[in-house]
Amino acid sequence: MSEKKLSRRDFLKAASTAVAASGVAALPVGMVGAQDDEVTIDLWGFANNRDEWMQNLVEEIWSDVHPNVNVELSLTPYSDLWPKLQAAFVAGAGIPDMVDIEISAMGQFVREAGSEPFAPLNDLLGDQLADLSIPSATKPWTVRGNIYGIGNEVNPVLLYYRHDIFDELGLDIDAPGTWEEFVNMLGGGSMEAGHGLFAIATQSWADFYVQFHQAGGEFFDADGNVQLNSDLAVEILTWQKEQLDSGVYVDRGTGDAHYALMNEGAFITVWGAPWYQGFMKQNAPELEGLWKMRYLPVWDENSYLTVPRGGTGMGITAASENKEESWEFIRICNLTAEGSLLAFRRMNLFPSYIPVWDREELLRTDDYFSGQKPGEFIAEAASAMAEVNVDPYWTLFVDAVNRLVVQQVMLDGADPQTAIDEAIDEFEFNK
Repeated sequence: MSEKKLSRRDFLKAASTAVAASGVAALPVGMVGAQDDEVTIDLWGFANNRDEWMQNLVEEIWSDVHPNVNVELSLTPYSDLWPKLQAAFVAGAGIPDMVDIEISAMGQFVREAGSEPFAPLNDLLGDQLADLSIPSATKPWTVRGNIYGIGNEVNPVLLYYRHDIFDELGLDIDAPGTWEEFVNMLGGGSMEAGHGLFAIATQSWADFYVQFHQAGGEFFDADGNVQLNSDLAVEILTWQKEQLDSGVYVDRGTGDAHYALMNEGAFITVWGAPWYQGFMKQNAPELEGLWKMRYLPVWDENSYLTVPRGGTGMGITAASENKEESWEFIRICNLTAEGSLLAFRRMNLFPSYIPVWDREELLRTDDYFSGQKPGEFIAEAASAMAEVNVDPYWTLFVDAVNRLVVQQVMLDGADPQTAIDEAIDEFEFNK
């Protein structure tokens, strides 16, 4: 347990040392030398906010350092990008130099060893790997020991709560240390006042996985073996279903329905990664100043403080003829103070680049969260975050978990062990 919960002080001390040693205040030119001819590198992505960040980076940083290397950014809707990319790989033509690879989409491209369509970044990263928060920056894009993408955001899950309602009801949000205490100490008071204590997904694997993973469980081990068939998985599912049936937990809903429930106070706590904070602000702006955050309760003494949720990594395609220039762009985006802090300013995402974790601008107060400093919570949680093994068959597996485990147990009251067995059987048959 002590190895999991490193203190923020230790991390910031290390970060300060790294900053002093590397001199990140001055942007190094890197690998790309002076060029007489113009070169164009292109990146396919799907997210408007990331596109805005990279466009700003090209204008404010890149063009001054590498005026002869043009960067073309292309946006494709999320659901359309992956078949478009797969078609290009199969045809061997029209392949971009770089891709923004969302964590859940990664597996479909790297299932067959030796035919991965992305270039390994291990040697290019070198010693700079130590400057990154591994669970968020590289682990989700690491397959068979090769790193195929770098994520720029740290995504530890935190608990958000309506402090105004807690104060009104006289409930102490900081009292519970475990999930069991969380329910026992706060559930009765919240229900008596007409609120669900916590919002949980009943049709998606994600909320089950957050708690299962936090408690030490995994969907896959490092060798790709399914790990869901366990007493812990049955225990978590059974417990979550009991809280839902009791009314302590409420169905969180999806899309607009989720934020409608949030706005009407149907639940008074909800968990989410830092990127979820942006969606709260966009979809529940009238609740500004009514929310605060804290760390998650734990399952037991062996639990992690938190787990990562979501993420997008920048990768280079194996077919790219401009790997040197592409790596330089990725490096400036993700492995420099200028690039990573620009992403924070444009997207409000906490960087995975550790040497900037002590920068004052990352520790600014946030009026939406009642003057708290989200960066302090994120940095502390990131230092004690579980890693995740993203198997090449992740997407296929979580689809089975959605339909045959979570929905069957939470909505239809199926036996957890039976549901798990059915999901694993289907997955192994279709794999």
